[in-house]
Amino acid sequence: MFDHRYDELQKRLNAVETLATNTLMIHGGSDFCDEAAGSEGMERFFTAGYRRVVLDGVGHFPPREASEAVAQAVIAHLR
Repeated sequence: MFDHRYDELQKRLNAVETLATNTLMIHGGSDFCDEAAGSEGMERFFTAGYRRVVLDGVGHFPPREASEAVAQAVIAHLR
């Protein structure tokens, strides 16, 4: 379900075809505000790389709820 107050912003976002930034997406597997499925299949938009990490049992605030796992993912990404 979409909030139509953001239609104009979504339109602008859709105009961006690709980003040339190596990207790490960390999602909580139990995040029901911003579901992890929303970050699936996004590799085509990131020309410098896209890595997706879903942390099982973690909700909307991964750095707070699983700080060690987040830190490990960030360190691995930066290497």
